[in-house]
Amino acid sequence: MTSKIFLTAISILLMFTLGGCWDRKELNELGIAVAIGVDTAPKNQFKVTAQVVVPSEVAAGQSSKGGTSVTVYEEVAPTMMEAIQKMTEISPRKVYLGHIRMFVIGEALARKGIASVVETLVREPTVRADFYVAVAKEGAASDILQVTTPLEPIPANKMYASLTVSSEAWAPTTKVTVDELMKTLMNSGCPVLPGIQAVENKSDSDKGNSKDNIASTIPVMDLKFNGLGVFKKDRLIGWLNENESKGYNYIQNQIKESMEHVDTDKGVRIGIRTFDSKTDVKGSVVRGNPVIRIHVKSRGAIEEIHGKSQALDSTQSLHWLEQQDNKHVTELMQMAVHSAQHTYKADIFGFGELIHESDPKAWKKLKPNWDQTFPEVKVYYLTQVKLRKVGMLLDTFQQKMKE
Repeated sequence: MTSKIFLTAISILLMFTLGGCWDRKELNELGIAVAIGVDTAPKNQFKVTAQVVVPSEVAAGQSSKGGTSVTVYEEVAPTMMEAIQKMTEISPRKVYLGHIRMFVIGEALARKGIASVVETLVREPTVRADFYVAVAKEGAASDILQVTTPLEPIPANKMYASLTVSSEAWAPTTKVTVDELMKTLMNSGCPVLPGIQAVENKSDSDKGNSKDNIASTIPVMDLKFNGLGVFKKDRLIGWLNENESKGYNYIQNQIKESMEHVDTDKGVRIGIRTFDSKTDVKGSVVRGNPVIRIHVKSRGAIEEIHGKSQALDSTQSLHWLEQQDNKHVTELMQMAVHSAQHTYKADIFGFGELIHESDPKAWKKLKPNWDQTFPEVKVYYLTQVKLRKVGMLLDTFQQKMKE
């Protein structure tokens, strides 16, 4: 009986020891990284930048000491993880990667290939796969991570929030998590990633990496998402401009809300807010040739009228506006498809997957030469925009002023 009690007690004690983590660290021993940047470096090395939170500046219930909310560490090494570990030479804490919000890749590195750096980061056991990935357009990731920002004291949070909001309210941007990026790469797809730039608002750009940057109503430097990077497999090959990026997002059914405008032949400009947009894309093979059909349905509301305009409450005028907006959205998609087919020859839309799903047998024949076939794929468009609301006024008060 005594031996049973003894064994039970030992078992209970062993359960407590098994509950721990082999790599457990106290919070005050870690430097919490919220953004990681990777660039090329001489001698086939990597330059890794870590944006790390300063606890005393962000801790609840503590008064700020007047410094920035983050500090930035940079190291160069033959591998990414060596560079991150090497940061302990200057950081009093080990850099912890479990709370990354943004992963920024320098354009030069993106043009060489991103698969290895993405895989390296997600292999780290502490890293989650829900952070966003972006490319430092025409620049280095290290420059992006050094910029301080207003409104959001932690720049990584600003980038994350800005990309989330703009992708839902402004059509040319899109958010891509590392998990989504890996799936596209594994499916032999051609990914698209948002570009981010450090934009100078004043001539004194040296203050962009200090707290002086948020001491005025207009920051010396700010971070701006600009364009979508086109990849051929894992290599960046170019950029979509604003209109092409809008068209891409329409085709990908990623438009939640956006603003468009229509210019009349009488010099009137009418702003239309688009919402409830839904896109259906189908692939098929007709007489051995791949065909794509894109159907966009959305609702719109007249938001602005600039210039002398007639009343917009008639069925005829609303129908004309719908036709013009339909034409505009179709042109955006055509620009995106033309750029992908003829400028970059990269199937960024996943048309090949749609053909595969609709006709697996035909896809077996098309797949080996898809890179050569894709530029010749016929694409048909059907756009249906319905103006459900005309703002608060059927007649503009500008019209009444004229009368």
